[in-house]
Amino acid sequence: MKKRFLILFLLFVTGVQSLFAGQMHQISLGEEDESVLFFNDSELYFMLPYEKKMMKLDRNLLAYDKDGFLKFTFNGRQSLIIDGKGMKQFFGDFRTDGKNNYDKYSNSEESNEEFSPFHTYNVKSISATSSLKETQYGHEIVYAPVNLFRAFEIGCKCHPYWWNSSHIPWVEGVKGYGINESISIEFKNQISGFSILNGYADIQNMKLYKENSRVKKLKVEDLTNKLEYIMDFEDKVYFNYLELSKPSKSIKLTILDVYKGIKYQDTCISALVERGSRLPDVDYETRNFEEYKATCSYSNDTALFEKYFSYVSQPKGSSSIYEQPEVIKKTVNLFNREFYWIEDYNSLDIYEDNDSRNYSLTFKLNRKNYDSKNVNMYIDEYGYKHLKLFDENKKLEHHFTIIDTYSAKVLEDKYGWLSEPNSFRYAFFEHNTEFLKDDANAVKKYFSNPQVKYNNGSNIKNVTASSCLVEKKYSYVPDNTCKVYSVPALFKEVQFFSNQISPWVEGKSGDGIGETFEFDVLYRAKYPLDIRILNGYVDPLKPHLFKQNNRIKKALIETDIGIKKEVMFRDEVEFTQIILPEDVKHVKLTILEVYKGTKYQDTCITSVELTSKVSER
Repeated sequence: MKKRFLILFLLFVTGVQSLFAGQMHQISLGEEDESVLFFNDSELYFMLPYEKKMMKLDRNLLAYDKDGFLKFTFNGRQSLIIDGKGMKQFFGDFRTDGKNNYDKYSNSEESNEEFSPFHTYNVKSISATSSLKETQYGHEIVYAPVNLFRAFEIGCKCHPYWWNSSHIPWVEGVKGYGINESISIEFKNQISGFSILNGYADIQNMKLYKENSRVKKLKVEDLTNKLEYIMDFEDKVYFNYLELSKPSKSIKLTILDVYKGIKYQDTCISALVERGSRLPDVDYETRNFEEYKATCSYSNDTALFEKYFSYVSQPKGSSSIYEQPEVIKKTVNLFNREFYWIEDYNSLDIYEDNDSRNYSLTFKLNRKNYDSKNVNMYIDEYGYKHLKLFDENKKLEHHFTIIDTYSAKVLEDKYGWLSEPNSFRYAFFEHNTEFLKDDANAVKKYFSNPQVKYNNGSNIKNVTASSCLVEKKYSYVPDNTCKVYSVPALFKEVQFFSNQISPWVEGKSGDGIGETFEFDVLYRAKYPLDIRILNGYVDPLKPHLFKQNNRIKKALIETDIGIKKEVMFRDEVEFTQIILPEDVKHVKLTILEVYKGTKYQDTCITSVELTSKVSER
């Protein structure tokens, strides 16, 4: 046994002497390798296989920073790379202020494997000898071992797909540096290896990596086959991979040595991703480099490379290169989703030309195409969004008022997180007048009396508030937020609204700072919870009330499982989407800051809806 252990130990140490040692590493920046970085410890290449061009760059453009993260700088932009064997990720246009929009990156190919919002579907049981517990804002936070499998959703086995920025790592809970603390994991199906993301790796708050302790040496016990391995870690943020000699269903990880944190003694591990099959024996990244190099010629056309890199550095959810006319850029800036989502409105479709390197956008309604130059999108004086379609002679043919969705981002802190993408809620109202309220036929089509069952709040119960406004004999109670519209069957477009919308309005003197709104979750969720809040007084038949009353600008979200985060709302008529873990059973919202009304101080919430997150790839 000792002889076998020694051989495995020596082999593994040889393999991890340097993350960059000798062989080429490949980072695909675009879909289907439209643009690729290749690098080792001394060379750096930027290749465009479709253009058959390549450029050798200064290796100093790619370097680890003081926090242990690998950064690539090109054309004045900085991008983040988390490298590793068999698993890696590229984050374009990385911002150090925490305001990053990493909803989706399509350098992950499609996977036909079983899919779960968090990567736990193959875990039968997991336990640790200790876990750190802290009290934050009056709630207990547990840095449990199951957190290793909640760092991100899996798009494929080589790329994290969506990062769960509410994620916290496993942290051992004993005094000191956690030497000899361990995690035991039993899998449902056999694994052939796994990657570990070491330390407190938070892309929104990178200083946490060096502030906390990180594993330097880890003992891995294969309990199924009674084998042992040693994993050595460089003090950098990367995926460290171990391939097992035999498939296993049960492993134990024990901390043997650590890199000491500059602020905290706590030793952390952020993520573990298992592999069901062995990695190919061939060095496919070096092979790809040689193949691309043979077909690409050197080029000094910096503008060409800048065009590719500038596009993939935009966190748009698609990394295929397009040339976008200015009118389309204005469209993207106005509407909230980073790609076009109007395709489900009756016959209104939006087409993108994906078959060429040139970008084109066409609106199609009732079998008629509208060039993007004949489209106008704007926000009116009341805060409502409009879409107008014109014919070739600039005559108005269709006019829509739109309520779309904004995925709320939260402020950066030690436990910073942000909402992830999902099916978006939206409403389209077509009308023939400048404002929807003045078109009697449209009002009759989209709005009806409260005798119709409006069920947007059907998945929540016990809706309460610290106060509510009472005017004469009418009370603006919190339960009003559950009866505003009918939830559509396909969970996207709302088609029927109440014609007597009445929001919850806090009843405290002043702007309602500190007032609370809370509810219980009446939903057995398999996937994370998707909460949609229609902020302010939103009644399309009385549009002036949105600006006249206060709207929430910043709120504190608290849950029964210890989440306590600040959420920012935009001052627009839209559904604000907040994603929470599936085990949340109670949500409390506290008003911290408001957009002040032009006439009233009352702060309002029009509707609340809850469903489960169904990610769109």
